[in-house]
Amino acid sequence: MNSDIEEIKSRLNAADVIGEYIRLEKAGANYKAHCPFHNEKTPSFMVSAEKQIWHCFGCQKGGDIFAFVMEMEGLEFKEALKLLADKAGVPLRRFDAQAEGKKNRTLEILELATKFYETQLWQGAGKIKIINYLKERGLKEETIRQFRLGYAPLGWRNILQFLLNRGYSIEEIKKTGLLVEKQAAQISKSQIPNPKQIPNSNDQNTNLNTTNYQPQATSYYDRFRDRIIFPIADIMGKVVGFSARVAPGGDESQAKYVNTPESEVYHKSKVLYGADKAKGEIKSQDFVLLVEGNMDVIAAAQAGIKNTVAVSGTALTAEQVNIIKRYTNNLRMFFDMDKAGEEATKKSLKLCFERDLNVKVVELPEGKDAAELARSNPTLLKETVEKAADALEYFFQKVFLKENPKEVEGKKKIAAEILDMLSHVSSEIAKGHWLKKL
Repeated sequence: MNSDIEEIKSRLNAADVIGEYIRLEKAGANYKAHCPFHNEKTPSFMVSAEKQIWHCFGCQKGGDIFAFVMEMEGLEFKEALKLLADKAGVPLRRFDAQAEGKKNRTLEILELATKFYETQLWQGAGKIKIINYLKERGLKEETIRQFRLGYAPLGWRNILQFLLNRGYSIEEIKKTGLLVEKQAAQISKSQIPNPKQIPNSNDQNTNLNTTNYQPQATSYYDRFRDRIIFPIADIMGKVVGFSARVAPGGDESQAKYVNTPESEVYHKSKVLYGADKAKGEIKSQDFVLLVEGNMDVIAAAQAGIKNTVAVSGTALTAEQVNIIKRYTNNLRMFFDMDKAGEEATKKSLKLCFERDLNVKVVELPEGKDAAELARSNPTLLKETVEKAADALEYFFQKVFLKENPKEVEGKKKIAAEILDMLSHVSSEIAKGHWLKKL
């Protein structure tokens, strides 16, 4: 491992690596800049060309290129090592080459699928219907492109045949979660898509044809059909899965959203939608806004609240909290007190308190979600986020409103709920403060 580190350092210049993140100015034999890790008027961040290290005389942070990338990107050492190894073109000796190769192959397929869906949105079947729908939802073209939204057209084997034509095997495509398996006997050859019936892209890399049709493919069909595609990326920005919404005018009997199943690269408990784009702003603003869905993230970002992420499931997980804590200890979230969302929200709050996150609650106007408010009144959304209330205080107010504190049973239920929540608060000072109020 040490030889890998030294090889990477020998190939990469510290000023070049750091200069990709911040603007450096020559200062004699060294470089200076405004520190990206704290606010300052006079540059106190220095990069030594000779020693290949950096140091800030303001906040006292410093180190080598690995320390800088870890601090800037919020990465663990292993992740920073992989990122810089790729940049330097250094194969990591201790990595399982075969396993890493298979993982990279899966990521390759997912990236290619993302481009396919993007092309189908802008140049294919989704050009009018889906783009108009997204614009009616208030999204600008640049926003749609930034978040790489796409469209999975009608048909049973569009993405399957496209990837087969590119030389990927059924087994490789299966691992991405893009396919659903079906008994071969249940599928007739007449169901094979006719290329004349499928809108082709002008991009040769995403054209559809069935000239290389493989008989064994009849056992599989596309998971996503006639759906708007939301690519899900890991913290490094690599596509690991998809969330797909039924298209307007589509089959309403189907689930509104269908997601990629768990795979070797996608684990929903370890991913926050939008975190790859939001991480810099989270660090800069020193708080993260947690919303419910993908459209909420996109709309909030377009409205100027770029430090917004969403969970892939109903409640936060320990792994997702770990990602948040790389960038900030402050979280603002929408509190859902209806029966469907109350338990998930409580679970999220308990986890945040256990991990000593400072949590505030954002209460939206009744009947509005973040995406709707971002579209109709982005200024009000920003003001609402700014006015977020302390989570424990907000929770206790809701409990008192739900139960009657003048009745014995009401008092018991109030005490039980509050004491249960406080048992998860790691700060003894905060716990004592609220116990006195109780």
